[in-house]
Amino acid sequence: MDKGIVLRTDPNFTFCINTQIKEQLKWLIGIGVIQPGELLPPASQLADHLKVNRNTVNLVYTQLRDEGLVSIQRGRGTEVVAGPVYDELTKKRKPMFELLERTVEEAREQGFDLYELVTASCAFVQLFNQGNVGKPRILFIECRGHDHPFYRGEVERITKAHVTSFFLEDWEQQPQKRNEALSQADAVVTTLNHAAEVKSLLTAKQIPVLTIGASADMALLLQIARLEAGSKVAFVCLGNQGGQWMAQRVKEAGIEQIESLHVGVDQPKALEAAIKKADHVYASSAVFEEVKAMAPEKVTLYPLILEKSSETLLKDLIQN
Repeated sequence: MDKGIVLRTDPNFTFCINTQIKEQLKWLIGIGVIQPGELLPPASQLADHLKVNRNTVNLVYTQLRDEGLVSIQRGRGTEVVAGPVYDELTKKRKPMFELLERTVEEAREQGFDLYELVTASCAFVQLFNQGNVGKPRILFIECRGHDHPFYRGEVERITKAHVTSFFLEDWEQQPQKRNEALSQADAVVTTLNHAAEVKSLLTAKQIPVLTIGASADMALLLQIARLEAGSKVAFVCLGNQGGQWMAQRVKEAGIEQIESLHVGVDQPKALEAAIKKADHVYASSAVFEEVKAMAPEKVTLYPLILEKSSETLLKDLIQN
């Protein structure tokens, strides 16, 4: 990403440093300055430029990966990836860019301090955003191992609600963020993978918990069922838990002639070994581009389908 673009940080700004960096990168991706297939700067290089800790940049890149905007590959770097998350970002950011350009220009003409305007705008949205009245605020709780971008995307698509995510791995480590997220939520949505755990964690909370589930695409299952007996098949997701879930759906469909492997992209060495060993590799949408780049001839998308009962549940939520 050497296009004369300079990122900036301000320790006195309203938002924390990692949010500042992440949102600036999302702007560059959203308006097409950085395209799918292009690499973000190495974390150490960007950290030196911004005079921040390298771990801060690594955290930003990990967050962008979890959101489905980039893939992180050892030996290659952090690459912007095409897909539904990228499409949605560009769809929103391009008209937003034009709106904000006009707003900033008018603010300058009237002599407003832009930083003060941003801070005041945040408070304005909280205080006067009447357009959001009636819209539920949903907290989506999952683990990082499953294809959480798919589930969150489906919740947003069906409910058109304000959806925020919280990961179970952070439950004990980030109590303040957790409690703040819960206090602002009208409902919690989680998946069948963690329904019992989430409900037990929220026993003392007076907040409804909805459980949604997904299944594998039938055409995919038929494809796997036609593989030769003894074929080694790897199922890859964000984490090993997700890969295991994918393999289990295949087994539940009565497909037992294959030898299943499951792994997550968060285990680079295990991932490389599984891809090398496998005859066929099926990757979830969250990691498809990253895994396909490693073995184009082996990798096939493993599409998920939200269960009809879950879709009905989400529709009922916004109608009540």
